[in-house]
Amino acid sequence: MTSLKRTYCSALLAATAVQACLIVSPASAQTAQVAFDLPPQSLATTLRAIARRAGREILFADDDVRNRRSPAVRGNFTVEQAVRLALGGSDLVVDEQAGALVVKVGPQAAEDGTTGATITVIGTRIRGATGPSPVTVLTPRELEEQGVPDMASVSRVIPQNFTGGQNPGVVGGGDQGGYSNVNNSTTLNLRGLGSDATLTLINGHRLPYDAVNQGVDISTIPLAALEQIEIITDGASALYGSDAVGGVANLRLRRDYDGLRTSARIGAATQGGDVQQQYSGLAGKRWTGGGFVAAVEYSKATPIYADQRSYTSSLRPEQMLGTGSRQVSAVLAGHQAIADGIWFELDAQFADRRSRKDSAFSVTAPLTFLGQVSQPVTRSYAITPSLHLRPGGGWEATLQATQGESSSAVNARRYTSGALLVGESTYDDYLTNFEASAEGPLIRLPGGDARLALGGGYRRFRLDFDVRSTTGGITTVSRDASERRQSLFGYGELSVPLIGPANRRPLLEALRLSAAVRYESYAGIDEVATPKLGLVYAPHPDITLKYSWGRSFKIPTLNQVNQARQAVLLSAALFAPQPVPALPPGSTVLLIGGGNPDLRAERATSSTLSIEFKPGFLDGLRVEANWFDINYRGRIASPISSVLSALTNPAVASFVQFSPTTSTLQSLIATSDTGLANQSGQPYDPAKVVAVIDSSLRNTAQEHIRGVDLAIDYRAQLGHDGRLQVLASASYLDSNRQVAAGLPSQPTSGIIFTPSKFRARGSASWETSTLQVSASLNYAGSNLDKRFPVATRIGAFTTLDLSGAFHPAADKGLLRDIEFRLSVQNLLNEEPDPIRVSDPSYVAFDSTNQSPVGRFVSLSVTKKW
Repeated sequence: MTSLKRTYCSALLAATAVQACLIVSPASAQTAQVAFDLPPQSLATTLRAIARRAGREILFADDDVRNRRSPAVRGNFTVEQAVRLALGGSDLVVDEQAGALVVKVGPQAAEDGTTGATITVIGTRIRGATGPSPVTVLTPRELEEQGVPDMASVSRVIPQNFTGGQNPGVVGGGDQGGYSNVNNSTTLNLRGLGSDATLTLINGHRLPYDAVNQGVDISTIPLAALEQIEIITDGASALYGSDAVGGVANLRLRRDYDGLRTSARIGAATQGGDVQQQYSGLAGKRWTGGGFVAAVEYSKATPIYADQRSYTSSLRPEQMLGTGSRQVSAVLAGHQAIADGIWFELDAQFADRRSRKDSAFSVTAPLTFLGQVSQPVTRSYAITPSLHLRPGGGWEATLQATQGESSSAVNARRYTSGALLVGESTYDDYLTNFEASAEGPLIRLPGGDARLALGGGYRRFRLDFDVRSTTGGITTVSRDASERRQSLFGYGELSVPLIGPANRRPLLEALRLSAAVRYESYAGIDEVATPKLGLVYAPHPDITLKYSWGRSFKIPTLNQVNQARQAVLLSAALFAPQPVPALPPGSTVLLIGGGNPDLRAERATSSTLSIEFKPGFLDGLRVEANWFDINYRGRIASPISSVLSALTNPAVASFVQFSPTTSTLQSLIATSDTGLANQSGQPYDPAKVVAVIDSSLRNTAQEHIRGVDLAIDYRAQLGHDGRLQVLASASYLDSNRQVAAGLPSQPTSGIIFTPSKFRARGSASWETSTLQVSASLNYAGSNLDKRFPVATRIGAFTTLDLSGAFHPAADKGLLRDIEFRLSVQNLLNEEPDPIRVSDPSYVAFDSTNQSPVGRFVSLSVTKKW
């Protein structure tokens, strides 16, 4: 969530996090002395005051300075002298990095002077620079303080993220906007553009895709393993390549930890179901020149059944509203100095998840007569070694490689009138990526160093399908193939500071221009060049304006191109509203779906304008507003958003053929990879097929997404031992899709099964050395349901969360460094608003926007050893 932020703070430019290791630039050293008169106070307040007084960037992590006090700083000092005086005799150190002063825990460095690991900062490849795109930063500590226990829950507290799509909260039954979840994974879906249009990275490098939808499963990363989560809500293909249309999320792993931290949590929904257990451990060790961090997490959750909620009591009791799952995940990160200016880093992660999802297709017959039981097993791993070196002149080069795999095996037992069909589907995603990059100063300008980043590499990815079914002892293979792609890419980014601390003047405190371009060639598919331009302008020390313009792209996923063609026969009675005149009894409809080998790359043009206000008269306050506009062309999707209303929806009339001929039906069934799937409940009779609906994927004409984000962040020290933090963020989204040229645009936000137009989250937290309490309010606006003749509105979904922790003031013994936390999500037990359904066995609420969990209470114990 935008408001959940732990930033690497700066008095002048604080929109992005700084890398943990940067180069000292002698030319940027400031030797002038400044008069200071600062009283004893919190260290964070003193550092910000020094930065404002001297007009110099000072960056630090909130966790490093939390609950630390600074002595008085009075007298004439250089900026660095003043900072060192403020640090006193603590274990914090200050380094100059790319013109900024960085305060951090230190030094865990080699004797040769090589400090820790270099972390890629999202939104720019220029070290120490402020990028032109808005960046949201979430930290595990602040998430824990607000009762968010794991990465699967993070997607639900980001207003810019849509929880429909590849998300475990989406319940089967009805079309639910066409969303499904093959293997119970959690993927980010920024701006509601799809999980395949949000690029997710770990420490700046790619991960293997998950299952068939080309998202990245974030739930496999233990929350304790993360330093922070960085999200850019702006098109960024010029920097990161395909998929970065809606934005980019970078999961930044911890690089240093010394000791052992264990945690245990248990919780349950008060109405029944969703009993969760979670056990995690974090261990690490630092030594001269290196260190490592390892995290392991085990979690288990029971299902939520329909008979455990009053609003779904009409469904079969074995119908699941929430899946049952068990997961083990582990992460390892380390670094080691090899020689002067050379060091090695390693990232590795592994996960194993087993789930179960039961779906009943009738309200009268048991699941084993009409229904399905799915049991997916997902295993994934990725390993990324990298070599870093500093050849001199302030330059740094990196050579890295990634090898990874995500395998999902789904066993599905489908019962049709008591007959059993066993489906076995395996999806293996593989990734191999090699990349070389370098970054450093080009020339010294009055405003600072002009810096250049260059890079290039090779990427290969593959998806193996094996889809088969067995019934009556006969096995039918629907899909058994291996599809692969490879690409060559190169990129460059230039950052030019025209105005900086050395030449600032009235109304020109800072001015930085940036430009980036990336070229990618996909063998046999497409060649794409995407530019991005940016401007960062500060007319006043308290105000920063940013503007970015760029182009992004997404190539068709392997599944979109190679998805099996399907022909499904349905009863016409399912379709509502009925055409006029009404269809004859016994009428059927043939639904065509699946992939398309002729799909082209999707293209997008994005613009973002933001303003950040950090008033000097109120230390700790930050306000940011962002306007965004995305013109998304050639969007790959089904042209029909709601199949069940397609017969009377004029917007999709060109994809519906009434009164098809027998030869047309025979041709469509013959080209189906699975033959005819008769789900009409009656024998196939071509004379009774009244219409054909073609919902197969294609490049739709255009989608236009625009809106505004707002974030407020206020932090204050209350007395000697208290800390107050107030966070709030909101996102307004207006989105429309034109299915094909010449057809009217249809809204894709504020409509059932699409993102709400308005989402918001606000929280307040108070903390002392022994107590911490927080309250969070979540809001998802109402949506319109236009699937039936009379449109209705689905009510807003508002929940209140509370979390509190107790830290005993013990210096030794078992109670030393221990935390007891009690959290309550959805305290007032808000329930989903019911919706109309065309089949009584469908789940009658919009699970893409509203959750059936209800009030959830959890207790956790965390201890450092």
